[in-house]
Amino acid sequence: MRKSKKPSISEIYDAPVEVVIAYGRLVLSLVSLIAVAAGGSEPSEFARPVLYVMQLYSAYSIAMLFALARGRQPIESTTVHLIDLSVTSALLLMTQGLFGPFAFFFNFILLAASLRWNWRGVALTAAFPFCLVLGSMATDWFRIGKFEYLTDSVIREGYLIVVGSLLAYASAHRERERQRLVQIAQWPTFSEVSPKELIFGSLRRAAQILDADAAFVVWHDETKALKSLVWQTSGYEFLRECSQELLLASFGEQAELEKEVQSAQRAANKPDFDADRSIIVTSLNSATVAGRLVAFIPRRAGNEDKVVAAIVATQVGVEIERQIHLERAKERAAFEEREHLVRDLHDGLLQNLAALRLNLESVSAKNGGRVVKQVIDLLRGEQEKLRKIVDTLRSKEVDDISLEALRSVIAEVASNWGCAVKLDLTAAGRVSRQKFNELSLLIAEAVANAVRHGSATELKIVVSPNDREIHIQINDNGLGFPIASTSSENVEIPSALKPRSLEDRTLASGGTLRVRSSKRGASLDFEFPS
Repeated sequence: MRKSKKPSISEIYDAPVEVVIAYGRLVLSLVSLIAVAAGGSEPSEFARPVLYVMQLYSAYSIAMLFALARGRQPIESTTVHLIDLSVTSALLLMTQGLFGPFAFFFNFILLAASLRWNWRGVALTAAFPFCLVLGSMATDWFRIGKFEYLTDSVIREGYLIVVGSLLAYASAHRERERQRLVQIAQWPTFSEVSPKELIFGSLRRAAQILDADAAFVVWHDETKALKSLVWQTSGYEFLRECSQELLLASFGEQAELEKEVQSAQRAANKPDFDADRSIIVTSLNSATVAGRLVAFIPRRAGNEDKVVAAIVATQVGVEIERQIHLERAKERAAFEEREHLVRDLHDGLLQNLAALRLNLESVSAKNGGRVVKQVIDLLRGEQEKLRKIVDTLRSKEVDDISLEALRSVIAEVASNWGCAVKLDLTAAGRVSRQKFNELSLLIAEAVANAVRHGSATELKIVVSPNDREIHIQINDNGLGFPIASTSSENVEIPSALKPRSLEDRTLASGGTLRVRSSKRGASLDFEFPS
């Protein structure tokens, strides 16, 4: 036989309010029905009608619980509430009124109202029996000329006021905490603003959730530089220029911070800190940030305020940390862009100027006129290249260029370095302008390295594009790398010995570089995503 599973605490708390009220109504009605059936009621002439009312009320309770258990609510909550009030009123009229046992039904109705609605519903419900007591007192006065049960009536009125007020406060408190949770869940994201404005918006939001009229956040990151941000509505002008002592006091004891606040208030010609006000200090530590959130609340704070403060402080800490990461990402992007520009200038302009210098050193005086013309042509070509680089950086459009355009680029590079370069293009693909510039500069750098460092005179470049990647192989007849200068077989060159500029450019473009060398020359294999 399979044992029935006991409901967990969370399942009980997750039960719908109307179901919980229906269970309470059923227990109360059945117990009252048994009591009335066993002992009758006062006065005795209404015992049978009271029994009939309790039987109908018990049947109604069973039917409501059955319907709610099946996931249906046949009657609106307001109508159900009015039925409970009507039944209780009828029982009071047929028994001893507010001095009889059925007066306790109002406790059940008040508790049901506090579960269903906010404090207004509880207050309106509590006003009903309160008015009944006043009506009963007025009836006694007009009937017999005096208050027959004055003491009992006053105590009952006081009881209703206290119980109704406590339940109304509990409902209002629950409603406020629920609104706080909604505000936390709807924490806004501030986009396209400066980091200070974004953190300031989070600080303002945190203060609003905590009902604070002033707040400041102070923190330091891995650089240990102390930073702060202040928000206030009125009465806390001294916070605009927080002293170093006040900020540091927030990391210490509460009494030390309050002492600094009082000192700052006196310096600003403000009265001392009001005892009915509270200062809440909460940590906002995270992976890269250590700090405090300080909120000035114009009332006495409770434990729930500290819990909410811890939640919003965590959110503010997340915003600060996110801004730190965004700033670092921007710095990395700017650094990588500078590195990219430096590589372009190094691999293009500087390498060609080096080729020009070598040509000038190797030419005789009688060929000076021809050399001057070559220099002018070379400088004109470099101007065009720099202009293209600038246009590419300024342009936001991505133009497709055929890889066939590499032929003119390679011919110019070969002419500059005085070597023979053969291009084998297996397929005529198209790439973006940025990708084409990267490939052109990479090939120019590889040719320059082969001639300058390997004394190569002939090179073969094979470009093999397809839908997913572009493969480039560059072979030269130079001296190769020193590590393989005596080997007749191609030797894999370790990463530490690869040309640094080529390696960096390849990785920046998302590609891979494989270098092999022998005494017959070097071989470079590049693979890039297309």
